[in-house]
Amino acid sequence: MGLFFSDDPTKQGFFAPLRFEATIRDCEVEGEIPSDISGTFYRCGVDRQYPARFQGDALFNEDGFVDMFRFGDGHVDFRSRYVRTERFLAERKARKALFGLYRNRLTNDPSVKDLSLNTANTNVIFHGGRLMALKEDSPPTEMDPNTLETKGPWRFDGKLDSLTFTAHPKIDSVTGEMLAFGYEAKGDLTDDVALYWIDKTGKVTREIWFKAPVVGMMHDMAISEDHILIPIASFGTSWERLKAGKVHWAWKPDQPIYVAVLPRDGDAKDVRWFKGPAAGFIHTLNARSEGNKVHLDAPIFPGNPFPWIENWDGSPFDPAGGGCTIRRWTFDLNSDSDTWEESFLFPNFTNGTDLIRMDDRYVSHDYRYSFLSIQDHSKPFDESRGGRLRMPPMNSYARLDHATRKIDSVFVGNTHNLSEVQFVPRKANSPEGDGYLIGVANDFASMKSELIVADATRLNEGVIARVKLPFRLHSQVHGNWVPNDVVPTGIV
Repeated sequence: MGLFFSDDPTKQGFFAPLRFEATIRDCEVEGEIPSDISGTFYRCGVDRQYPARFQGDALFNEDGFVDMFRFGDGHVDFRSRYVRTERFLAERKARKALFGLYRNRLTNDPSVKDLSLNTANTNVIFHGGRLMALKEDSPPTEMDPNTLETKGPWRFDGKLDSLTFTAHPKIDSVTGEMLAFGYEAKGDLTDDVALYWIDKTGKVTREIWFKAPVVGMMHDMAISEDHILIPIASFGTSWERLKAGKVHWAWKPDQPIYVAVLPRDGDAKDVRWFKGPAAGFIHTLNARSEGNKVHLDAPIFPGNPFPWIENWDGSPFDPAGGGCTIRRWTFDLNSDSDTWEESFLFPNFTNGTDLIRMDDRYVSHDYRYSFLSIQDHSKPFDESRGGRLRMPPMNSYARLDHATRKIDSVFVGNTHNLSEVQFVPRKANSPEGDGYLIGVANDFASMKSELIVADATRLNEGVIARVKLPFRLHSQVHGNWVPNDVVPTGIV
């Protein structure tokens, strides 16, 4: 039986699967790459090698793909490779999809009932000398940082007892220590959470286990100098859902948001749970401790932000759930209250994505700037050449100044839509925010992708370089920059 993707309306036009791997030495560059950009930008995304087993699956359930743009001496090399997980290899051998709906083992082909669900499609990080592709329902997958060859599951020399590992560990910008957790850590729908302290060499130094108040989506976390925070979003699940042949999650507006707060040197007995009204909470920005108060900054949606995740009661998706605002939640650890105080950092700013980034050298510390993609409604959109691009697209990268509340931005094109932004410091010791913004822009008119480079301190001067690819790229989820003193720059 032949392959055919056109039965899936989400896999048409620019979003059709690529299904190929590429290596390019010396990418075409429009403009000039600054000589002080030296390192590798790794990005992780999704690209199905076979049509989905069932219609209506979640975007989260596609095969993982890692790209790298390697910068050095004004040149850029490119390489992309599928992450060859157990799942990927089993389906490649069978020449068809064997795994069913997102995180629902009951919908898998019986031939893969004992294999991992891992797609390794969410994030890619470098820590302790290892490049790891991450998916929150599985252990990390190690890849070669130069060739992107898949090495296999990495369980930290057997010290990762959790069956799962977050796609958003946090690395202390001073000590290099990584904090990470796993939820549903003893298996599907278990309420167990495992928390890990991993030193800069990649060695697990501490592990604690505790129970969550509900089984809900725990996608991201935050750390301050003194505390760890792990939110549970208002996405619920149940065995009844899975037995009915549905994806793992549904939006559950009657399920409060919970946030676990504990000291960095704490134990399971020190975990304190706070709760608040349901809202779409997916990613964090940063956290900071101030005495016995802990501040958590994050973009928050008013409702369900995902069209491909159904509502618990079966009601239709409401687009009003989109449009996040950047908020600060303050937890008073001296108070007996189990909730928090909320303030809006940019109260009238609702046209940005929740894929918000910062200067990673300031993670867990006081910071001034954050960066994200935005919909700049004042800029033109060429609807006749924009294909199936949403109107309006994420057409600009922005810098948010948290001290002055000023927003600066750079427009990238009238048929372009932007992936998550990445900040690159100009030098290792440059002041906060002094550097470059880079990220992939998809041009729907040319059906090609390009990497944008802009000076973060002079966004008003426009894009300074475009790294042109002769094809379109798959959808990115997250990515990270690694300087050349960590992974030496060389040809791909």
